[in-house]
Amino acid sequence: MPSRVTTTAVLLLLVSPAVLCQSAAPSRDVAKSAAPATPASAAATTLAGSAAPSATPAPAPDTALPPPPGPAADPAPKSKTLFFYTSPRSIVETEVHTVPPSDAGRLQRLRDNFSAADCGDGRMREQPVPGKHGETGTNLICTWPGQSPGVIVVVAHYEHVGQGQGALADWSGAALLPFLYQAIQGQPRENTYVFLESWRREGAEAWVKSLDKAQRKRIRAVIDLDALGLSYTRFFTTFRPFETVPVGATHLQAQLLWSALSDGLTQAPEQASPHHWLSVDPTDPFRAITVPTIVIHSVPPESAQLPGSAADVASAVNGNAYFTTYHLMCAFLTSLDHVAGKLETSDRIWETGPTDTQPEQETPLVTFRAFANGRLLPPSH
Repeated sequence: MPSRVTTTAVLLLLVSPAVLCQSAAPSRDVAKSAAPATPASAAATTLAGSAAPSATPAPAPDTALPPPPGPAADPAPKSKTLFFYTSPRSIVETEVHTVPPSDAGRLQRLRDNFSAADCGDGRMREQPVPGKHGETGTNLICTWPGQSPGVIVVVAHYEHVGQGQGALADWSGAALLPFLYQAIQGQPRENTYVFLESWRREGAEAWVKSLDKAQRKRIRAVIDLDALGLSYTRFFTTFRPFETVPVGATHLQAQLLWSALSDGLTQAPEQASPHHWLSVDPTDPFRAITVPTIVIHSVPPESAQLPGSAADVASAVNGNAYFTTYHLMCAFLTSLDHVAGKLETSDRIWETGPTDTQPEQETPLVTFRAFANGRLLPPSH
């Protein structure tokens, strides 16, 4: 499994500013789960549960996206240090290994987890989705507002697929979205983040259709999470034969690789086609309107038969690989906030890349901080 470098991380000055990770938000306690893990300590808590009752989604607003913010009177300068929150590994692993058997159960678990991650006050909404054969489903959408009109969409389909438990396809992706929603709350964001729990491909298509032309133009990037935790992180952007990869998607790939460098991973994500196992593609409606997209997965070619098969069960998800991908996604989404507006440009950051790093004496450490009983613990040495 990929490991993190324990020495000073090489952090990017222009493309990927310094990342400071905290294990939880200091201003709140995270509620306990209805299916708790064996805690590593008495202070260990889980993402959703008894302290956070089942969420009643707020009424859907008139528009699918919040209106773009007005011009700031005195905009704050961008910080070169990026902050995000992470949850304890035991909590993240327990969530992906506890697979609800029904789509209704999955949807309710996601409601609870988003609610525990502070998706409330009108930020959570549901969207009915008509199916192709008369059936209906539901999208669950949580939004974290930004300071500019730009929008970054993080999507996963949550419904059960195939013969097994559907732990890989795609509870592994859907279960991660509430954790990522919590992660980006570490500091104010430039872009608005939309976390879309999609019911099949039709869910993503319905959400895109609910946007007007101006709202669609605000979408700067789409990240799809599917089949995570088999091995180290992989990615893919091109789906049709002879399809030209948009320049924005190419830059998404570059930003992912630079985020892995910043996160201290010794195993870089590699490109791997999901054609042989991907049964639901929520990125297709976004590619149709020329939005840069990337699929994040973990399926090596030799395991392409596993997602959706009878062997697609909770034990197939490797906890170490899953948590490593989770941490990388925290760093990726955080760093993407600073460059999303430049994805479809020829800005010099895409030419210089990781060669433009800070001198070692000016490079801050990637610091992991822990909270227990509402108090910040000193860093370990």
